[in-house]
Amino acid sequence: MNQKDNFHTISKTANIIGVQAHVLRFWEKKFFMIKPKKSSSGRRYYSSLDIEYLLMIKKLLYEQGFTIKGAINLINKEYKEKSVGFHDEINQNIMLIKSLIKQGSNLIKKNLD
Repeated sequence: MNQKDNFHTISKTANIIGVQAHVLRFWEKKFFMIKPKKSSSGRRYYSSLDIEYLLMIKKLLYEQGFTIKGAINLINKEYKEKSVGFHDEINQNIMLIKSLIKQGSNLIKKNLD
């Protein structure tokens, strides 16, 4: 099994991150990207991606001295910047696809005449 596919309980995740479980539950409420899967009984399972985000949050808060609000603002800013670049790339691809479809359509019309 690929390590990226692993899921960990809240207690295991808390051990990995080096904080207590209640801190993880608090961070879930504050940081939009932390989305553990929940079982039907409500038990949380954190993905490897969740753990990467949690480690980043811990570094911002504990090592770099950010406040919760400051860390949220920084993460939101970075997310928006990546999102804008991603949307620009998608729009460019859509324009290319439209152009190729138009060229293909013109070729078909030309060959039908």
